[in-house]
Amino acid sequence: MKIFISADMEGVTGVVHRDQLMPEGKTYERARKLMTEDVNAVITGALREEPAAEFVVCDGHGVMRNLILEDLHEAAQLVIGPASPANKPLCQSQGCDETFDVAFFTGYHTRAGTENGLLSHTWVGSAITNIRVNGEIVGETALNAAVVGHWGIPVALVSGAHELEAEARATIPEGFVFVGTKQTYGFTAALCLPPAKTHKLLNEGAAEAVRRFKQGKLKAHKPKLPVTIGVEFHRREMAAKAAEVAGIEREDERSIAAKAETMKQAAEQAWKAVCRAQEEEPGWLK
Repeated sequence: MKIFISADMEGVTGVVHRDQLMPEGKTYERARKLMTEDVNAVITGALREEPAAEFVVCDGHGVMRNLILEDLHEAAQLVIGPASPANKPLCQSQGCDETFDVAFFTGYHTRAGTENGLLSHTWVGSAITNIRVNGEIVGETALNAAVVGHWGIPVALVSGAHELEAEARATIPEGFVFVGTKQTYGFTAALCLPPAKTHKLLNEGAAEAVRRFKQGKLKAHKPKLPVTIGVEFHRREMAAKAAEVAGIEREDERSIAAKAETMKQAAEQAWKAVCRAQEEEPGWLK
């Protein structure tokens, strides 16, 4: 059995503030450790049900060099490195392909515009107001579920702050296990469970996710094809820059669209456009 893990940081145990999210933050190194421990907890849980399982983990947060390789479970391999279109055209889903059986999303967060959502944003908070798939506003959970769904891979586990559960259940097929790591109070505060507790929950959640997959209770998220990914930017200059990418259409002053025959192709085009939209290449792409 092969399990793909897309790992973000905002929904990780104990992470509540920007200071924890990037290398310049004073508490970033502690957050890296917490992120790695959450991933290890789901790996060990899955191995309880499927001892021979193989894992590929995609570091899907910020600089995408967050997970501590030397502390990662030996059953896993790690996709690590900046998400420039040349390096990681599928961004948070890089490394996934048709050989995988199921996907886990750890440390995820709610979409841009979520009222009081903990560290909520979609893809690039400094640039993006909304992302739509076939006209429906989505967050990173539904977006990446649709990408792995290109290969018929279902999402079996989602973890993050409590408010993410409602978004996930409204936008991807039911059957997955949701594990809450904290109760959101606002954009930068939450009532957090300690790692000793969340690791038990993540471990059991992953084991249950594998059981549900074996029982045939999971379904891949497959938007209607051909598919359109629309990106609404904060500023018109960003949309103009994004529209320079071949195949991207300018929809209005602040919005562009990537249209393709498959979700994989559309996601690759949209990510290329988002990267182009940023007037000066951000440090996390270098």
